[in-house]
Amino acid sequence: AGVLIKGDKNTMVCLALVIAAATAFAPSPAPRSGLLSRSAIVTRPDAVMIGNLGDSLKKAQDMMKNISPEKLKAAQEMSMKMQELQKELAATEIECKSADGKITVVYTGQSVPLSIKVDEEAMSAGADGLSESLTNALKQAFVNSRKHADGRMMELYEEAGLGDLLRMQAQQQQQ
Repeated sequence: AGVLIKGDKNTMVCLALVIAAATAFAPSPAPRSGLLSRSAIVTRPDAVMIGNLGDSLKKAQDMMKNISPEKLKAAQEMSMKMQELQKELAATEIECKSADGKITVVYTGQSVPLSIKVDEEAMSAGADGLSESLTNALKQAFVNSRKHADGRMMELYEEAGLGDLLRMQAQQQQQ
């Protein structure tokens, strides 16, 4: 299931640059929820131990006893809204053009690259010029995608009355 592309040397170099850049800036796949990270599993010849799972479950059960039904319902609603937001972000397309307008990059709201369009004129800049323009467009599209997602997340937190919590967390990450 390969694709055969024919063209002159410049076209092939440009195509290789586009593919390499898209691959280099693609975010790593998000871990699927519900799966343990590799660091949480310790293997021994005679057993597989999963951290202190029993202790964690006990603590979680103890915490659940202290949560009011109203808070539990609010947490469930927030979880549903977060899932809806993730679907929305996956369907959102963020477009960014290079400074000269000759390269267009499209990312999802989850920072996944969808497409790169290179104008024929962009190839006249040579490999170095094209590389620089493409790199800058990819970086800016990624930044725009993150800003969009962060803004939507802030709206969700503000709606739930937790905007201050999110701002405080962002400030701590900057320090």
